Amino acid sequence: MGYRRFILAPLMISAVALSLPFDVEAAETKQIARSSKLGIELFGVGGDNWCKADAHLKLARNADSPLVDKEETLFPTIAKVFDAECPQMETARIEVTDSAGTLTRNFRIAKASGWAIAPEATVGDPAQKTTENVTPKADVANRETAEAPPAPTVAKQEKPVVVKEKQPDVKPVALTTANVFLLVAKYYPEALQDDLFIYQIATLQSCKQYDEVWSNEFDLRDWREKIRPEVMSMPQSAVNVFEFSFDFWVDRNYDFESSMLDIGGFTPNNRKFETSCSYRSGNFAKNTIGGEVQVSFESLPDSFNHEIYLPGDLGRSAVDRLEKADNKIRVTYLARLKDDGLEDKDWAKYYKLQAEFIDVKIFTGEKLDYLLVHHDEAKFIAAREQHMAEVRKAAEEQRRAEEERLAAQRSHEEELRRVQQEREDAQAQKLYDSLAGDGVVPAKLAALYHDGNPSFDNPYDIAASAFSRGQKFPVRAFVEVGERDSVGYRAKWPSRVYLTGEGLEEGDWYFVSGMGDGQKIDRALYSVISVDRATKCADRICMNNDDVAAYVRSQYPKWSGAGE
Repeated sequence: MGYRRFILAPLMISAVALSLPFDVEAAETKQIARSSKLGIELFGVGGDNWCKADAHLKLARNADSPLVDKEETLFPTIAKVFDAECPQMETARIEVTDSAGTLTRNFRIAKASGWAIAPEATVGDPAQKTTENVTPKADVANRETAEAPPAPTVAKQEKPVVVKEKQPDVKPVALTTANVFLLVAKYYPEALQDDLFIYQIATLQSCKQYDEVWSNEFDLRDWREKIRPEVMSMPQSAVNVFEFSFDFWVDRNYDFESSMLDIGGFTPNNRKFETSCSYRSGNFAKNTIGGEVQVSFESLPDSFNHEIYLPGDLGRSAVDRLEKADNKIRVTYLARLKDDGLEDKDWAKYYKLQAEFIDVKIFTGEKLDYLLVHHDEAKFIAAREQHMAEVRKAAEEQRRAEEERLAAQRSHEEELRRVQQEREDAQAQKLYDSLAGDGVVPAKLAALYHDGNPSFDNPYDIAASAFSRGQKFPVRAFVEVGERDSVGYRAKWPSRVYLTGEGLEEGDWYFVSGMGDGQKIDRALYSVISVDRATKCADRICMNNDDVAAYVRSQYPKWSGAGE
């Protein structure tokens, strides 16, 4: 988090009374923190490469510093400095020198002990001298009250933690219409094949020459041929790093428990760029990109501009400056504009650029030159990596949740299928038992075997109805054929039934269907069946258990089979 560079409560006190001959330090050291009130400066040995798992630090102090002979008490209070600037540091060797440059103490501190003295630490020889050159350091307060207006770097010098800024790969340019359109021409050179886009690039600085020729086709052609070589070469020098500033008025709130100054969150609004000559001839908007470029700014993490760590007097100083500035801040951005492509918009097209921040500084004060916080490219890269890690984590959690949902759905569907199958198995088993059980009705089996319809009729009831009404009725019956006489085949079972028709054989069982009539033979009422269709059965049962199972399975295809 960017605000960690503003740590160490007492380290930003005015240095008016400070007369230490503190070393500005050669290239082999780097200032980590300083405090006028405590009369100390802390350096990392190794310059920009001072940060190591086992670091070497030098603490220079004034003779009247309140930390004399108890310098080790400083380091637990500046733990956040170490966390922010060198998170990989686990131990450090500390050399303490007085204002004369004499080595007074030499001990080790450890992260595991809260940056207190490590158990194995020893105190060095106070008489041992350092070999470093000592030169006075300019007083911060004097710089702040100098006659010339202070540059933004003045406030930076007041910071307790000094970090070398990473310079961009290219020199930034202002976020202007001209620079934006030239970058588009570099990203999308095909647009330069459009004469209208050529005119638009040529008039980025002034419409005068175009105004003089646009109404005459020949003059316009001559002008176009004249400017084309220059226009074609202009995008080659376009850069993609832009610097710009915005002013904001903020609502501040200081949290004394956490030493956090809350100034609210803010991010630049997306911008739309159009050239000033777009509608001179009424047709600039019809060029390849519709005469419009849109820049979309990425969102800033809340931790980058919402709450700033400003402890103690540093927080008081920042609040005072905000008060004098009527709570106004200036945010200076450095952004890399990336190609986002050509997109359709209504009847035209427009070009999109995506702004990716690589450096942000927040200033306040009457002259807006007091640096509150600075976020460099390394912090943005880390923030994006963290964001992508969170995105991947969220996607993975969503994927697992979806898998769990699908698994639960499959389980539910499987349970429904199981319950349905159990229900169908029970119905199928019930049908099987009714056909193959001990109480089976032979006529029913014969009827099924005949045409799949288990229904059959009582031939006596049909005969009585037919006799009383003087008409025939459809009948289905199971009979055993007997001898043939003048009426027909007299059934052996049931009695008083005659069959008429072809293809019947004596002594066999048949299920027959046809028309039934009632006749008085020898003063007894007989059922006479005119057979339309007859199915011969091998015996009285007509269907065996395998036949019954096959029938049940035709009704319930997923039936698991006959029960025990």
